[in-house]
Amino acid sequence: MLRCIGLEFRKNCYWPYVLLPVIGIVCLGFGNTVYDASGESITLFELAGQLRAGVIAPDISFSAPVIWQQGLGSWLVLFAPLLVSFGYIVTLSSERQNGQMKFELIRAGSIRYCASKVVSGALFGGTVFLTGYVLFGLAVNIFFPTLSSFRAEEQSLCMELYLGNSMLSFVFRRLAGAFMFGVFSSVFGIGVAVFFEDKYMLICLPFLLNYIYQQIIQKTAQRLYADGADSAVWAEAFYPPSIADISADRYWAVPVLALLLVYLAVTAAFCISVKRGKIS
Repeated sequence: MLRCIGLEFRKNCYWPYVLLPVIGIVCLGFGNTVYDASGESITLFELAGQLRAGVIAPDISFSAPVIWQQGLGSWLVLFAPLLVSFGYIVTLSSERQNGQMKFELIRAGSIRYCASKVVSGALFGGTVFLTGYVLFGLAVNIFFPTLSSFRAEEQSLCMELYLGNSMLSFVFRRLAGAFMFGVFSSVFGIGVAVFFEDKYMLICLPFLLNYIYQQIIQKTAQRLYADGADSAVWAEAFYPPSIADISADRYWAVPVLALLLVYLAVTAAFCISVKRGKIS
């Protein structure tokens, strides 16, 4: 099984399928908006330019680690499913069209093929997003002031408010969270790719399903607050960026468990469809 997963993973790693999504992730990361000292909303592109031009004075909230943490903006969250699953969608679609899928089913068996396809797709999505997020972080360190450029008391305040007790722990959690976010975002593209062959459906549906999912979570949280609830933490825990905030509490563990169950359901449905001859 591990050999099959590795083989399927490498199929997705054709360089355009990695490079283009990674560039998209970095660009959309810089397209995220923050608020300047006057309370106006500006993109990270604009903020970086104003900091380098001296228009805005350096502030600890604009330090590289804090900006890196805030890279999961609304546009990136919205388009991530298409970006991270682009290679998977193209590869699976090509296998159907050239008859390679039938050969792989005979060689590996339906269960092993379907399971390795889904697992490799999830790992590929996580890896692509992690790569893009790392490059975004490196770019942020170039264009924004480092934490060490501030006074010691400001550094301590930043660690307390944003980063936690250890910079190493913060970096590890952000990297692990980026990988998990990529795995989460991939489920929309994988779910569509295993059941549909139409090009327009493959391109549009991951984006659309992700948008619908976010709207459901948002409306649920709003309804809870409207009904007088003190907190909508359970609804907010299922919002996509929340899965990137690695923690040991149940509000992170339950959505991850739900994600695993969704992947199992997609794998099972893929196997059943293949065995019944509905997908070939």
